[in-house]
Amino acid sequence: MVLWNRLAVLLVFLVGGFLLIANPFVSYYTDYLWYADLGFTRVFLIKFWVQTALFLAAGGFFGLVFYLNGYLVHRYARRSPAAFDLLGPRLRHWLGEGFRFLLKWSSLVLAIIFGASATPFWEDALLFSQATAFGQKDPLLGMDLSFYIFRLPFWRYLASYTFALWLLCAGLGVAIFLAMGHVQGSGRRLTLTRIFRRYIAGLLAIFFLRLAFDLWLDRADLLFDERGVVFGAGFTEARVVLPVLTALTWLSVAAAGLSALFVMRPRREILLGLVVLYAGLYFLGLKFLPGVVHRYVVQPNEFEREREYLALEIKATRQAFGLDKVNEQSFVFGKRLTPAALEANQDTIKNIRLWDHEPLLETYSQIQEIRTYYKFVSVDNDRYLINGQLRQVMLSARELSYTDLPSRSWINEHLVYTHGYGLTLGVVNEVTPEGLPKLLIKDIPPVSECDIQISRPEIYFGELANEYVLVRTRAKEFDYPAGETNIYTTYGGKTGVRVGGLFRRLLFSLRFGSSKILLSGDITGESRILYYRSVAERVRKAAPFLKFDADPYLVIGQDGRLFWLVDAYTTSNRYPYARQIKGVGNYIRNSVLAVVDAYHGTIEFYLKDASDPIIRTYQRIFPGMFRPLSQMRSDLRNHIRYPHRLFFLQARLFGAYHMENPRVFYNQEDLWEIPRSLRNQQGYMKPYYTIMKLPGEEKAEFILMIPFNPARKHNLAAWMCVRCDPEHYGQMLVYRFPKQKLVYGPQQIESRINQDPEISRQLSLWDQRGSRVIMGTLLIIPIEGNLLYIQPLYLKAESGQIPELKRVIVAYENEIRMGKSLEEALYAIFGQTLKTPPSPRDYSGPPGPKTTGVIEELYRQAEEALRAGDLETFGRLWRQIGEILKKGLK
Repeated sequence: MVLWNRLAVLLVFLVGGFLLIANPFVSYYTDYLWYADLGFTRVFLIKFWVQTALFLAAGGFFGLVFYLNGYLVHRYARRSPAAFDLLGPRLRHWLGEGFRFLLKWSSLVLAIIFGASATPFWEDALLFSQATAFGQKDPLLGMDLSFYIFRLPFWRYLASYTFALWLLCAGLGVAIFLAMGHVQGSGRRLTLTRIFRRYIAGLLAIFFLRLAFDLWLDRADLLFDERGVVFGAGFTEARVVLPVLTALTWLSVAAAGLSALFVMRPRREILLGLVVLYAGLYFLGLKFLPGVVHRYVVQPNEFEREREYLALEIKATRQAFGLDKVNEQSFVFGKRLTPAALEANQDTIKNIRLWDHEPLLETYSQIQEIRTYYKFVSVDNDRYLINGQLRQVMLSARELSYTDLPSRSWINEHLVYTHGYGLTLGVVNEVTPEGLPKLLIKDIPPVSECDIQISRPEIYFGELANEYVLVRTRAKEFDYPAGETNIYTTYGGKTGVRVGGLFRRLLFSLRFGSSKILLSGDITGESRILYYRSVAERVRKAAPFLKFDADPYLVIGQDGRLFWLVDAYTTSNRYPYARQIKGVGNYIRNSVLAVVDAYHGTIEFYLKDASDPIIRTYQRIFPGMFRPLSQMRSDLRNHIRYPHRLFFLQARLFGAYHMENPRVFYNQEDLWEIPRSLRNQQGYMKPYYTIMKLPGEEKAEFILMIPFNPARKHNLAAWMCVRCDPEHYGQMLVYRFPKQKLVYGPQQIESRINQDPEISRQLSLWDQRGSRVIMGTLLIIPIEGNLLYIQPLYLKAESGQIPELKRVIVAYENEIRMGKSLEEALYAIFGQTLKTPPSPRDYSGPPGPKTTGVIEELYRQAEEALRAGDLETFGRLWRQIGEILKKGLK
């Protein structure tokens, strides 16, 4: 019985040890297979070998120094005469014999701990060794910015590492000397043996050398100081703290030399003098003097003292966030808009976005998910040539939701239901008679009502994905539903790790914690496993040194294939004098664009900003990983858009840092803010994509724009945009409004809408009839030196789930009109001479020369409804025809 118990305990330890060793191996090896499958083996191996080198170097050096320190101290402490025998012969003998055993194991444990703690700094080590010069020097210390971006973080790690090493070694050495009786108290006086004093002197020499290094780094850290009105070194830091740190650095070097001399010639007064001098300079120069200077020298005349440093902060922040290239100009007001002017700007009018993302996503989900296991995750804004015309569209991928499968068995989740299918696409301003978005691509399989065709609708890699799926198995792989039956398929993509034989099946069983991978009879030698299928997770894994945008967007290729585009950023929090932004740092560039094939899962990285020194450094580390943007497929390159989150960040900063005059900046005389909505004072207005003709340009283009208010005011101060089309990509423009003229801001227009008697009465009526009114985003559209304000209005029944677009409100100068469509609202303001008539379903204006065409269109729709047996639609259309005829007879 005792034997069986021992065997059971042994078996538990063996299994536990195997799992402890096996789990990291399984994770690393299966990750290696994934990288190799995608062609990014170099990324995996470089990271692996650098982490290994750091583990061995940091851990080995730490363990060796700690062991040698303990061994030598113990050896000489035993041989040298002690002040008194604290231990006694038996304990001294045990400490002599058992100490070496404990020292070896503690050194090994510490080596493993500090080796493992070094591995997360693999990226810092690579950047340190492969740094690319910025070609700019900081204004305080005169060092190239690459020192702060690439080298300072790793130097800081080494400073922390050496301090921990010194502290543990010193603690061990002092403890041994104390235990061996090398100190004796006599009244108020302590007596140390000669060898103990020399050891302490040696420790102090090393300490002061390390302290000098630390103080030298502290000088560089002054450029990121957040105290005072300046971000970075202000007057006090530059004129007081920096000289004191420099003096302390040289004093530390001198102290190290004197401490080393003390080893040879022990003199207590030298050691005491060093400590007193250093402590006095430290507390006087770093703790007392800066506060006095700031209070009595800087604050009485703060601006004049800080002017020079405020200018440095403004310049650095603009450079770090790409704001130094913003082109500012005055907004020139033109003549009053006429129907002819609107007709000449039809590219802008017909692309005004009437659908907000939230209600449109909810509507797509209700009318196009088709099955409970499909889900629309987000809606993307883009532009396409549709039947020869540039149109802004909103599209969403139909992805598979594994949490909503009818039966969540392992086979269903991982072998049968493997992918989403197709997408939904509609133009931004077209609406059906029921107030729903008019869809140009819809249903399963995708049905297209335009010249965009989908040839490969399967979405194996998307925003929504489960942990893994197995393809090319004996199980039928569900493709899409077709009436009462299902269509099945077999994955033919380019990626997927071959499951292979028993060994790999065992690996993946351990990796994903499922014995079914090992035991399933559906898996063959040709089967492949797809993992890291979420687009966001996939690109982060492939390039762990980049920061990726949280919003991948879907693009339809010219060949009908689907691709995900994901913007990637290089960032740093070490750009001298630039303002820090929480969660971002103080330097950012949209340097890379990742392209993920939704079917094949392949990843390609393209350079969007090849001038960025950080991405140039990564190019040196990972040669061949990043391609020039010119090598990207032209049909995909035409759909590149500027990231709205980056633009929002830049716009918020530009609201303050457009003031380049230090005095104006200090007084915040011309501070701009992004408008807030009346309905949500906590939330800022979001940037919005639109197609419009910029002032002075010949054709309309895809831009991202946002307006500004003056601080604590609601009128408009300016509007800012960034161009998205390839020929002008990334160019930022700001149009300032004249300060002497009132230009209505979004909140003022919303207030006027709420105060309009007719609109207010209609909104109150709808709210009382079991419906909820949803006011959409108020858009500001500049057209030929004028501003149109457009706000969609949605209705959602309390018992229903589908928001419907019911009205569009247009404001221009002092006029506000609400219509059933954008055309009708424009018609109400600009009169019947407007060439673009209201849409047939919304016709409610007086009869004009095109009334006959409108009636014919309504009659055709009514006939179609009658043939389809839809009597409700037929009756509504027939009544509409009657109303038009009555108006024409009056």
